[in-house]
Amino acid sequence: MEAIEQEQLLDKTRNDSEFVKARLLQMKQQYPIIGDVRGIGLLWGVELVKNHITKDRAYDEAEQVLYQCLNQGLSFKVSQGNVIQLSPPLIISRDELTKALDIFEQAIAHVSNIKN
Repeated sequence: MEAIEQEQLLDKTRNDSEFVKARLLQMKQQYPIIGDVRGIGLLWGVELVKNHITKDRAYDEAEQVLYQCLNQGLSFKVSQGNVIQLSPPLIISRDELTKALDIFEQAIAHVSNIKN
């Protein structure tokens, strides 16, 4: 608890949460493959879908995004076959967080182009 208070991790996490939320929602507007974005703090889920109306899960695309990111040094978990779970450590710097989201967006853009 002392480290959390001394490092002001709660305030940092709140600020980082708003930053991540804004970036992911911007991606959702730009890339139709993103069906939903949900999260709190630094735990986020990005649901990939083939179709916004039917909500068909984009299993293959999620796997492609995973491997695109792994090739760039970004690792995460995929849940239910199509939900990307982003959960960076609370001590991540803003520069590192920005780089991680940039890598993620590049992978989404790449897979979206393959899909179209």
